[in-house]
Amino acid sequence: MIKTIRQPQISNDNGNNMDIQRAISGVITKYPIQQSFDFAFDFQPDIEDYNDNLIKLESRRYIGNKSKLANWIIETILTQTGNCNSFFDIFAGTATVSKRAFDYFKKVVVNDILYSNNIIYKAFFKVGSWNRKKIEDLIVQYNILNPNELGENYFSENFGGKFFDYNNAKIIGYIREDIENKKAHLTEKEYSILLATLIYNIDKIANTVGHFDAYIKKPFQNQKLQLRLIETIDFDGIEIHKENANSLASKVTADVAYIDPPYNSRQYSRFYHIYENLVKWEKPQLFGVALKPPTENMSRYCTVNAKKAFNELIEDLNVKYIAVSYNNTYNSKSNSSKNKIRLEEIEEILKRKGDTTVFEHSHNFFNTGKTEFNDHKEFLFITKINPIHRKPKIYRSPLFYVGDKFKLIPQIQSFFPGNINRFIEPFTGGGSVFLNVRAKEYFLNDIDSYIFKLHKLLLESAKDQNCFMGQIDSIIDKYSLSKSYREDIVPLELKQKFKKTYYAQFNKMAYGKLRNDFNENQENILILYILLIYGFNRMTRFNSAGKFNLPVGNVDFNKNVVDALNNYFQWTQNKSVYWFNLDYVNFISSIDISKEDFIYLDPPYLITSSEYNKLWDEEKERRLLEFLDSLNSKGFRFAISNVTHYKGKRNGIFTGWAKKYITNSIKSNYISYHDNSTKNFQEVLVTNYGR
Repeated sequence: MIKTIRQPQISNDNGNNMDIQRAISGVITKYPIQQSFDFAFDFQPDIEDYNDNLIKLESRRYIGNKSKLANWIIETILTQTGNCNSFFDIFAGTATVSKRAFDYFKKVVVNDILYSNNIIYKAFFKVGSWNRKKIEDLIVQYNILNPNELGENYFSENFGGKFFDYNNAKIIGYIREDIENKKAHLTEKEYSILLATLIYNIDKIANTVGHFDAYIKKPFQNQKLQLRLIETIDFDGIEIHKENANSLASKVTADVAYIDPPYNSRQYSRFYHIYENLVKWEKPQLFGVALKPPTENMSRYCTVNAKKAFNELIEDLNVKYIAVSYNNTYNSKSNSSKNKIRLEEIEEILKRKGDTTVFEHSHNFFNTGKTEFNDHKEFLFITKINPIHRKPKIYRSPLFYVGDKFKLIPQIQSFFPGNINRFIEPFTGGGSVFLNVRAKEYFLNDIDSYIFKLHKLLLESAKDQNCFMGQIDSIIDKYSLSKSYREDIVPLELKQKFKKTYYAQFNKMAYGKLRNDFNENQENILILYILLIYGFNRMTRFNSAGKFNLPVGNVDFNKNVVDALNNYFQWTQNKSVYWFNLDYVNFISSIDISKEDFIYLDPPYLITSSEYNKLWDEEKERRLLEFLDSLNSKGFRFAISNVTHYKGKRNGIFTGWAKKYITNSIKSNYISYHDNSTKNFQEVLVTNYGR
């Protein structure tokens, strides 16, 4: 169902529309239109407190900026939703909508694929230690720089006399290099604040109309760069991502998802290439009149595949409500400004997910193009997701165990019984399966004593997550391992030299020392967990002398690991979990099983070559299958995963036995732990019950 609600035009005077006047404040435009380009964007100049000289988040020229609409958007969302605590801004851009959401939501997730936007979010929002006087002292030093005393630099050589006055370009390049040289002595927050401060200040003197697709070919105004500090507004509930929106969609669970994607062919990564270049500071070769680096972070939403990308995004979201911003620029006279997705197509896609209401709002915008917009509107779609279309969140084990079933959970779950009293898992391994099963109690087992100890450690750590992460940080810092979940400390030269293995190269010596220290005293399971995360393919492997001997891998303690840990800790809340370290027969036999319980088995596979499968043989395979027959004779429900065909081999023992039960094919690709190559094979789930 689609309903359209028209809302009155925002007034910029002190008229009678006080409720709407509160939503969007009037502003004075300080940036005159200097040259005609064919595009339109919402432009929010400086909004300053006269008693505060700090630069606000809104004080930035940016295509599609929702500063003037942010209050209207949030207030409309609030009136159409209920009992919502989390807000997911998928294409955050300037993040002005997210900033408004801080007042109403306990958790706000912001995401944007641009490096410059990511650093801005960290500077303005992320909680972190920083010394204001230290930053202000640096700004004072930067503001007294004499360009005549500065040498040429990468920035001035490329952008001086074009996008920026030559002298200002020398200052900008010097400041950026100085920030990088001081990085080792700055906290992540301080580093981010300095970069964001630089971006916001040079935005005011850039020789452009608000983007860097071209520069104005007119004499420069004599205006020396003078930095002013940005205003930070730390928010405890912030979660920041820099990821492809479609890739992130299925990983985040929230009450409300706000979507404001690119709608035409103009790529943001190309419009703001100077800020991207400035933040990354890799000094690449530049091309064309606009001096752009090689392409990256190109959006499908700016191509003919926009509708398909939008549909996939909507399908993958795990939220209660979806809010989508859209403006009516489709009739632009410029092909590059025409919307790639029609309003009707957005309606059609959203209607499939639930009841949808469309709100209209007349909107004045900043336009430097030749396109005429006589009745420009902003549309806001609010969709209440039908519960049958909500996808459950898939939790991944923080052990990232070889053979883990994380990617197969949706398929496997579809064959599990709907009502489970006790979930019993004799070969638990990494644990991604039990994390995604709803039961009253969980009986979990693994014969590997180290896997058992790792899970016990995580369960205990759920009681004090801050302490656990503090211990992790302390060990990582002590051994100087990389820590991309906090900051990127891998030198650029190493990344350029070892493009695919730079983490392994950076961590090799530190990892070796940590491994040696663990082998001296194997009681510290927290160190084993860190070794597992940094190790090759994240395995637990010990030699015949009982020493952990896994080499370093090309991975580190990243955001995915932190997310998996947080999900594990969240899952354990109010759960009844019992762990065992026994032979599977002894484990199952020790439980007084009822017919309302369910047993899931994922044993070593007889015909595959994973490390933990090497001790499994035909005798053990037959013992397991005979044991399952005995469980079946007692009326107990079970499901077992296995591989029937692999690299020309066939598990005749299992396939013959499975004929007595129900065999369900599972689509999967096996990644070899030897060479990371994909091996086609046939995986199945055999059940002794029907759904």
